Amino acid sequence: MRKPSKNQIMHLYETEILEALDQQHQHVFTEEDIHEILKKNREDWKLPLSTTTGDLLLFLYKRKHLRDMDIDFPQRTYTRYIRNHFDMLELACSLAKDSYISHYTAAFYHDLTDNIVKTIYVNKEQSKKKDSNTFLQQHAIDQAFQKEMRSSQNVAIVDERKIYLLNGKHTGKLGVQTKDTFQVTNMERTLIDIAVRPNYAGGVQEVLNIYRHARGSVSANKLYAYVKKLNFSYPYHQSIGFLLERAGYKESALRLFEKVPQEFDFYLAHNMDNVSYSSRWKLYYPDYL
Repeated sequence: MRKPSKNQIMHLYETEILEALDQQHQHVFTEEDIHEILKKNREDWKLPLSTTTGDLLLFLYKRKHLRDMDIDFPQRTYTRYIRNHFDMLELACSLAKDSYISHYTAAFYHDLTDNIVKTIYVNKEQSKKKDSNTFLQQHAIDQAFQKEMRSSQNVAIVDERKIYLLNGKHTGKLGVQTKDTFQVTNMERTLIDIAVRPNYAGGVQEVLNIYRHARGSVSANKLYAYVKKLNFSYPYHQSIGFLLERAGYKESALRLFEKVPQEFDFYLAHNMDNVSYSSRWKLYYPDYL
């Protein structure tokens, strides 16, 4: 009697294979995920050592248990394997290990904007770098903020939605929450991120609106502690203090940020026209705010 083929064996163990997929509690898989499932269960499923990850993927694809999806970025194409209905945020976070939803997408997730945000910002942190010995100078700040803010071009379009894969500052995933199938910055971390990169949150007017929506839901002490821990080169505490003031936060919250030294004039955004100046925060901002 001939031995059953790999495909016949997979048919025999189809229920067990699907159970193994379900036990992962995810709907988006990488090739590595499928490889690990095969490696863990090969013996129980009586599959020969010659069975490859590709064999299992082909079986699941033909049986319509998985479908493949290519996500095309300028420098790289990612292939993901989708099971049943999936969340776009889960898909985005599958693109890089330990990545998380951030900026405008996180604000939308936390219900901090009235806008329908279809763009997805997902952040993969850089590796930790040595502290810079560069000292800030006013003329260097002025020069940097007279230019347009740099924006990532690492973007893919999936189902008519843009996914930006960012490569942000190393923070040790400060203020990042784990949800069912993805990770996302909490409210306090989100407010910091959008103050630093308002172009990833609809611009400074929308950033201010988000701060207003967050009033009463965020901890000023936690926000301040995060800013101290992040230890930015630029004095973003001045931007955040200004936004808190304009958004109507309590004076006690403002004083937390006001006690940090203000050694330089700073800017709420890059390349602004028609600016006003806040002497309290030593900050230039668009006069329409």
